Amino acid sequence: MKSHRLPLFFIISVVLLIGFGLATFYVASLAERYTLGHFGSYYSYFQKTLLLLGLSLIIAVMLQFVNYRVLRYLTIPAYVIGTGLLVAVLFFGTGAYGSRRWIPVAGSSGLQPSEIQKLVIILIVALILTLPQKRLTVGLKILLVIAAVMPSILLVEKEPDLGSASLLLGISVIMLVHFRLTGRQLLVLGLVLALVGGGVWLGLRPYQRTRIETFLNPQADPLGNGYNVIQSIVATGSGGLWGRGIKGSTQAPLSFVPVQYADFVFSLVGELFGFAGCALLVLLFVMLLWSTFLVFRSLTDDFARYIVVGIGAMWFLQAAVNMGMTIGLSPVTGIPLPFISYGGSSLFTQVMAASIVVSVYHVRDELRF
Repeated sequence: MKSHRLPLFFIISVVLLIGFGLATFYVASLAERYTLGHFGSYYSYFQKTLLLLGLSLIIAVMLQFVNYRVLRYLTIPAYVIGTGLLVAVLFFGTGAYGSRRWIPVAGSSGLQPSEIQKLVIILIVALILTLPQKRLTVGLKILLVIAAVMPSILLVEKEPDLGSASLLLGISVIMLVHFRLTGRQLLVLGLVLALVGGGVWLGLRPYQRTRIETFLNPQADPLGNGYNVIQSIVATGSGGLWGRGIKGSTQAPLSFVPVQYADFVFSLVGELFGFAGCALLVLLFVMLLWSTFLVFRSLTDDFARYIVVGIGAMWFLQAAVNMGMTIGLSPVTGIPLPFISYGGSSLFTQVMAASIVVSVYHVRDELRF
């Protein structure tokens, strides 16, 4: 594929994913109307997503007129503001489903700082890893990354949101692995992660341990802790090959699956569009990740490369965990499906991430030296 076609291939992938998400909510709203006799919450999600998408795209287009290298100077202020918002959530945030994750904003359900912090962490890690080698050794850079990332992880886990905290850790680790670490450094990193994992396990709250136990055996408590997973699997599989469509869907209109508009949105896709729809969605994510990789290969500037690696890692981990959770292949977490799940903060973050990928590609020739 010729290099000048890469942005178009990437943009098409993003547009198709956003369109798929909008189509899912609209078809679900028609199913609600057929079953219940009126439009329900899914039509509201469709309308709100359109509005949020419009606002996000305006900012994304404006970002294209800003030289990508300005991000180096904006990263630290963004990190300070983002970390401050995570602290503010603990004191002034609003909650749902046992977690406090949102800061109230007039005219909306609220701002979720943990979503935006994913992009901020990618930028700060990329900045640290590309600091002049003469001033900092590889070991010191790794320590700086740990010092920069751990406060966000701890603050997000405190909400509590172990899924997003783990995602921040996963993104950082993938970026560090790409940092061309030696075998000994990778071994030390692995031991540190093992110790962190052991500490996290010992510090898990009772409901978090229950989620892991439920993942291993959801049938142990089918009407209690295993209910969400079982209903999600039923909804996903009920679509068969081509889906139940507007007139045959019941799980979505009758709300058998909790938060099917966000965490379990993949089961909504399965019920409405069947295996064919799920396969198409997976294919779109493969297109997105492949085109992101092609953009990465075309770059020569390390700062740009680390950013694209981090964004690609974010998309891969979120998609894999969300889809796996829906069909019982991973524990239940509050990680949204990129571009598909309902949520203003999530959609804004994903659109901004895509805009940054396009921006760094457009100025790649200026960064060759």
